[in-house]
Amino acid sequence: MNRAQLSDFEKYLLVSDRTKLLHGTYPAFIRLKELLGSLNQMAKKNSNTYTYYGELYVSRLTNSEIGKIQSCLDLGDYNSSVDKLKYIFMDIGRRDF
Repeated sequence: MNRAQLSDFEKYLLVSDRTKLLHGTYPAFIRLKELLGSLNQMAKKNSNTYTYYGELYVSRLTNSEIGKIQSCLDLGDYNSSVDKLKYIFMDIGRRDF
């Protein structure tokens, strides 16, 4: 099957299979999508702050790093950029993605 035909969840599973940071469950996928939505908003505004569940955080990642992470998930291809999510996970105090 062509990767372009895969659902976002299936692409998430492909990436989560290659890293210990992502759990590979549907609830974890939904939480990650919500988080990435906030991070993408931050990147569009050229800011370094984002909001997650009403809390304001300062990102340790650059806009280009967030773009690389999003690209990995969009394509279903893992690379080391995904592992930089650990900084965001530490900031928000959650590891269940």
